[in-house]
Amino acid sequence: MEKNEVGQYYAEYADTVMRAAWHYTGGIHSAQDCAQEAFLRLLREEPMPESKVLPWLLRTAVNLAKDCHRRSSSGKTVSLEEAIDKPADDDGLLAERAAQRAILSLPEKYRLALFLHLVQGYTTEQTAKLTGKRPNTTGSLIRRGKKLLAAAYEKECV
Repeated sequence: MEKNEVGQYYAEYADTVMRAAWHYTGGIHSAQDCAQEAFLRLLREEPMPESKVLPWLLRTAVNLAKDCHRRSSSGKTVSLEEAIDKPADDDGLLAERAAQRAILSLPEKYRLALFLHLVQGYTTEQTAKLTGKRPNTTGSLIRRGKKLLAAAYEKECV
């Protein structure tokens, strides 16, 4: 793919791709690394229709993030959960940490669909197209994910 094409896609999709990776790594720096690597791999890819670029980038970044998360699990690092559990003196930070713990407690199959639908504002059909799943399956993932997220958040706030 041409550099200027990838540059345009980067300007348009970098934030979305990085945020999707963050939901799997739990760390902003790791997510940025995964997003950058996804765009570097896009540079080496053959040209593809514009409609397939974002789904390809999301799949690539999420797969890289999963690999990164597996590698970091075996090293001597502080997990996001441990960092989140540190006491905070601000109620806003406590609520944010509770939300992060709730998101991280969800099974992986719900995270990306919820992120695309709730955070990025994609419709169920658009989310299905981006994740490569059927619209009915995606709708079910979103509905079940919302219920699980609400229950997990409530549990975290108690």
